[in-house]
Amino acid sequence: MVTCLPVTSTRKSICPAKAIKKWTDIADVTTGQLFRPVNHWDQVPAKHLNPGAVNDLFKTLGGACQFDFVPELSSHSFRRGLSTSAGREKVDFELIKKQGGWKSDATVWEYIEEGQQLSDNATVILMEKMASLLSIEDDFV
Repeated sequence: MVTCLPVTSTRKSICPAKAIKKWTDIADVTTGQLFRPVNHWDQVPAKHLNPGAVNDLFKTLGGACQFDFVPELSSHSFRRGLSTSAGREKVDFELIKKQGGWKSDATVWEYIEEGQQLSDNATVILMEKMASLLSIEDDFV
């Protein structure tokens, strides 16, 4: 599967394409698996990275960032978070589905709708209406 990476010209330090290029140069990756383990001797064997190692990496980074939800961090968290955040920003549904590699529309919609529960709901609209009414009444008191 080939996935496109966005190129960020304004912030080179966070550009995924540049990071991948740097990794392939440092690890001398020319064919085969892109993501590979690094052993105790800083050697990069020509084998795939164990999927559990990705979760371990996320937990290590989460701990370094002092997140209080480190035990729940996983690669699934980031994939699901993509759909939630993209949906909140009104990114096109088909683009979200394609980027996340989902086959089921229902799964993507579930993630998007779950993420919108706190921002797109009747209570928020009613509270905003009430606040605007109260501010009008405050002007007359």
